[in-house]
Amino acid sequence: MKKLKIMLFLCFSLISLQLQAQTFSLVANTWPPYVDSALHENGLAMNIVKTAFARVGYTPEIRIEKWEKALQGSEMGVYDIVGALWKTKEREQTLLYSDPYLTNNIVLITHSQSHLKFNSLDDLKGVLIGVLKGYEYDEAFMNDHQILKFQANRLTQNLISVQNGKLDVAVADKRLAMYELKHFMGNNIKNFRFLAKPLSSRQLYIAAPIERPESKNLIAKFNQGLAEIKKDGTYQKILDGYIF
Repeated sequence: MKKLKIMLFLCFSLISLQLQAQTFSLVANTWPPYVDSALHENGLAMNIVKTAFARVGYTPEIRIEKWEKALQGSEMGVYDIVGALWKTKEREQTLLYSDPYLTNNIVLITHSQSHLKFNSLDDLKGVLIGVLKGYEYDEAFMNDHQILKFQANRLTQNLISVQNGKLDVAVADKRLAMYELKHFMGNNIKNFRFLAKPLSSRQLYIAAPIERPESKNLIAKFNQGLAEIKKDGTYQKILDGYIF
């Protein structure tokens, strides 16, 4: 009986250690509808990430921080994973990226009465454009100094400026724009229109500190889980659950 108790204790201890090994820290910044503690499953991006990891037996402990703190903490190894970010050459020096799990379409939003058309960056020269601080938009767009860009902390600020005629265009991820128009500009949605051609498209990833020995395994596990939920339709069901 004593030997049985010892064996059971050892088994439970091993299971406990295994479970601990499959739990890790994940950080992301508030970015509705992708990341937001007020949304279902912490938002669309976090739902996909959690579901992909759950498929392979891993559980992220999610922290939602300001973007600068989230990125710096991840690069320094404070967090195991940063849960939603775009890829840049600079970030690739310190972070190991997953397969992309979402596409962000970056669109131009103008007043419904505006006659502005967008076919190339030349069409934006001399136009007053609202962008968001900290966003890595299309490189050619950002480096073109003939395109007048004005930074704001929130997309709502830029949308109000477009509505009031202080800006000609607001630049935003399409899902974010649809979310904010619905929740904060509901009575005035008719005053806005999306230009047909997007400014650009960006892939969304998770990433891990490149120097941490467990990073390769975490990224590989996520990629495996992501492939599995795409194959069986779970991924599409998650997407269909977020309508704005």
